Amino acid sequence: MKDQATSLRHLVESSSRPSRAFRPPIMELLGEEPEPGPVVQRSAKAIAITSGKGGVGKSNLAVNLAIAMAQSGRRVVLLDADLGLANADVLCRITPNRTIEHVLSGQSSLREIMVPGPGGFMLVPGASGVSGIADMDRPSRRHLIRELVALEETSDVILIDTGAGIGSSVVGFAVASDRVLVSCTPEPTAITDAYGMIKSLSSADRGVQLNLVVNMAEDDREGVEVHDRINRASRTFLDRNVELLGVIPRDQLVLAAVRNQLPFIIGTPNCPASRAVRRLAVQLLGEPHGREEQGHERGFFDRFTRWLGFSDEVERAGR
Repeated sequence: MKDQATSLRHLVESSSRPSRAFRPPIMELLGEEPEPGPVVQRSAKAIAITSGKGGVGKSNLAVNLAIAMAQSGRRVVLLDADLGLANADVLCRITPNRTIEHVLSGQSSLREIMVPGPGGFMLVPGASGVSGIADMDRPSRRHLIRELVALEETSDVILIDTGAGIGSSVVGFAVASDRVLVSCTPEPTAITDAYGMIKSLSSADRGVQLNLVVNMAEDDREGVEVHDRINRASRTFLDRNVELLGVIPRDQLVLAAVRNQLPFIIGTPNCPASRAVRRLAVQLLGEPHGREEQGHERGFFDRFTRWLGFSDEVERAGR
């Protein structure tokens, strides 16, 4: 088994896969001139996992999906971006010495706080009860953005476990991603809130790629019925189609895995939920970057910071 240092070295090595040359425009956003030297290689695919409400298994899905992708040989980073109630580390029985709060305060870099997760992914631990990114002062914001850009340049996939609800940081992470997975259960309140999230994201950016993942379904039929209800409302009132990307069955082994703090895809790799997550991972990894298909050149974190309006600071400074 690789130790933490070995895993981290593997993460920050240059990708062996070819990718087009790219110099992140985010450096302009930070108010800095690009440093001389070769352009960087951007290869990270950004996938946000969000929900309209808590308690729908969003973080559990994010953790197990990260493991499934890492087991395929990809360099996967899971960013716990729930700055209110971060819990990805708890699901993995990890007790980090430092969290993203130390990055926000300038005490640590992302490399220093990242820890290996089970199955081979790297976890950026979130923090509980800290202010949102939009509320940070400019020096802290610039420090965080610089760290996130470096992360994007050294990963194949970045999974973003957002907070629940429609706060500015949650929506910003989602609309900046290549793809958004909206997690929902068959409960009526979850269905209503999932539609509310889809409505908010559609209003923020009509181009965002939205998909539904129905979690804790009794069977595929129930998952399809939940999707039909949400998609029918989306087509009628939002004039857009929301694809059903996967159905994760209700499984008592999943509940046991949460209690034992061992991701179910490791503890019970052949259970129905594990098989469903692996199918979801294969489908997502086999798709090209959605934003590249649409002709977008900017990276994920550049799009995210522009969504929050930080680019206005640079524009004013340049006048």
